[in-house]
Amino acid sequence: MSEFIPNTEIYNLPPSTPTPTEPTREPVRVILIGSTVGMNLIIAILHRLGFAEPRSWSKPQLDPTTGQPMRILTKWIRY
Repeated sequence: MSEFIPNTEIYNLPPSTPTPTEPTREPVRVILIGSTVGMNLIIAILHRLGFAEPRSWSKPQLDPTTGQPMRILTKWIRY
C-alpha cells in the first residue's frame, strides 16, 4: 500500500469574493451513517485516496435520528 499523503486542504475563493486579510479556517464535517462494516470500508477507501487517516474519524456512536451507527470526521479547510 502506498504511503499516506496528506491533503493540505487549501482552496481558492471564487474571483468575485473579496480576499481576506489573513487565511480563514473553517471546519467541515463529514458524516457516515450505516453498518460498521460499510463505514469501515468507506473509511479505508477514503484513506487510500488520501482524504483522511482512519484514526481521524470519531468512534462509532448512534445517530440520534435513525438510531444507526455513525462516525464523524472534521476537516479544517483554509481559503
